[in-house]
Amino acid sequence: MKQRRFVCLILAAALSLSLCSCGSSKPKPELTVESYTELQTIQKLPPVYVPGGNWTEADIPGALWVGASRFSFPATFTTLGSKFSIDPSAATSSITEDGEITAVLLYDGCACGDISLTDCTKLENYSVGKIRQIIFRDCYTKELPSPALFPICFNGITIGSTAEQVKDNLGIELGNSGAEIQTAHHTIRFTGSPAEGVTKIILISGA
Repeated sequence: MKQRRFVCLILAAALSLSLCSCGSSKPKPELTVESYTELQTIQKLPPVYVPGGNWTEADIPGALWVGASRFSFPATFTTLGSKFSIDPSAATSSITEDGEITAVLLYDGCACGDISLTDCTKLENYSVGKIRQIIFRDCYTKELPSPALFPICFNGITIGSTAEQVKDNLGIELGNSGAEIQTAHHTIRFTGSPAEGVTKIILISGA
């Protein structure tokens, strides 16, 4: 009987140690089921066909998704929807005298990149700011881990898409210096390489 109790104590101690060790490597937080399902659905939509990859201004709104909504410039922060936010108190958040905010962009509480806004009076009023640029990327921060799935999709291409998928869906080559689509109001830049695939997607307003 004593031997059984001793074995149980040993097993309990081993279990508690394994749980502690699991907790030490903080996993990426899961998005809500609703958000994850929305993003998965959007990324599986049939791509728009653009002959020769010659993208025009009229093609962008039908192919560019941020979160669960179609996106195009010009846009304000409220255009992104209620699931997006920033942390005005974060050390990396700042505002210039000209009213330009630079901050970590959050989606469902997960850090999905960086955003630059103009026409802001203070950090707390970021929601009225005009979007100048969004960089979607893995933020690699312990305090604000990146989501399991990124809220950006351009014609089926997102963070982690392969160079082959970029060629098939966008009609352009993802080289070692990345790739870019530019129209009058939009610059969509893909950072990465044929080996890595897409590591960043940058949206820049031309308005």
